Amino acid sequence: MSETVSSGERVECDVLIEGTVITVDPERRVFSNGYVAIKDGKVAGVGRAAENHFQGRETLRGSLLVIPGLVNLHGHLVQGVIRGMAEGAGEERGTRFMAFQFPMTDALDEEESYISALPSMTELLRSGVTTSEDTHFTNRHKRSVDGVIRAARDAGLRLHEARLIVNDPETTLPTMREDVDSALVEVSRVRKEWQSDTIEVTTGTIGIAYINFDDLKPIHDWTLAHNAIFDIHAPSGGDQQHLAKRGWPGGSFEWLDDRGILGPNVLAGNAQVHVRPGEHDLVAKRGAKICVVPDPLFLLGSAKFEVKAWTERGVDVGIGLDGSVIAYHQNLWMAMHAINGIQRVHDNAVAGTDMVQIVNDPSRIPYGSAEQAFEMATIGGARALGWGDKIGSLEIGKEADVVVLDMTEALHLTPKGSLVQELVYSGSANTELVKNVYVAGRKVVENGRAVNVDVPKAIERLDHLQDKVFERLGIERFRRGETRWKWID
Repeated sequence: MSETVSSGERVECDVLIEGTVITVDPERRVFSNGYVAIKDGKVAGVGRAAENHFQGRETLRGSLLVIPGLVNLHGHLVQGVIRGMAEGAGEERGTRFMAFQFPMTDALDEEESYISALPSMTELLRSGVTTSEDTHFTNRHKRSVDGVIRAARDAGLRLHEARLIVNDPETTLPTMREDVDSALVEVSRVRKEWQSDTIEVTTGTIGIAYINFDDLKPIHDWTLAHNAIFDIHAPSGGDQQHLAKRGWPGGSFEWLDDRGILGPNVLAGNAQVHVRPGEHDLVAKRGAKICVVPDPLFLLGSAKFEVKAWTERGVDVGIGLDGSVIAYHQNLWMAMHAINGIQRVHDNAVAGTDMVQIVNDPSRIPYGSAEQAFEMATIGGARALGWGDKIGSLEIGKEADVVVLDMTEALHLTPKGSLVQELVYSGSANTELVKNVYVAGRKVVENGRAVNVDVPKAIERLDHLQDKVFERLGIERFRRGETRWKWID
């Protein structure tokens, strides 16, 4: 539907887009021949093209596909300087966090954090991601997080920034640690300076294992007092070991619930493994939100994959990419592609069956669908951030976070009888199709190019920054990890 107007009357809008429209609205309407009108940063109209009463100051039409902006629900955007370096650190690979990954990002000041984060943010936008969560926990330079936020503002990315607090001596570097009172003063400063219509500032911690137990409650209380999300990796990789060492026999979610923390404002990142029996029901009962990171490299060797357990219980679930040091890419389409397949592999492994047995047993339907994966990457992520009434779907009155894809030469999207399946399962090829991207009605990508970022300059500056930081820290041995090749300068 659209604004009510008299027959033949035209309503002016800022942008009018005509094409196939996937709304992800409550009715899950898809208009094969539809339109979206953007006015004053909002979706002013959406529906069948035959019922359009808008005329745009800018009009796009043709073989176009219009979708809501994608939501990356988990990231560490400052990690651009160590992108792709999780594979190996020689004999010290097992200690790469403390010996290499933490020091590299902990060394970055505000301007260096800006340089490190900007390319990843630009990659997100150019692939159709309009919103990203970011968890920032290397706070040796107190304004390093300001550099990340400034990069998002300049690029035009909608950002949920969790300025985290860590202080456990076993799991964090001395330069990263903060007492909770002074850290919360810093969180308040960042929120006061940067909060805007497209930037939300909150706090949390990496995981239970990374902070003094007594400090988690005051951090959570701060988020409640500010009506904000509490971001935490739960369960984080070290939780089980450290919880047991500190005398807790249960799981991470059970511990949070025991402390009165688990509730509707909790966003648990990386919650795809290490969840104990009964905790899925507990999370659903408390209304906490879940992010899964379905990256095959990240999950290699995991015994479980939990997305099915969450969605079957009605938990709000979104998809995240994590930092580029582990994920390598910042392409949410690849994660959408992977999520159902990984769950099916795990289901089959647990059941001891193969695909032939499943095909011959109609009662065993493989988990998930392309539509479900797409929902998790849009409205699912928006709901998990508490923004379900603001973004995540194309509905009148919502923020105009809109992505336009040009299907003119999209060989992998023809024929169009299975458009959504082709769209999701074609993976990274979708980035070639992105034509225009709008965040709150502001154009941030035009004809596939970033509007606000000088991309060659951003690449050159990050390459130079990596060289400088390696030299400054004296950790050249980590540069190419476990390469067997002979590199000649």
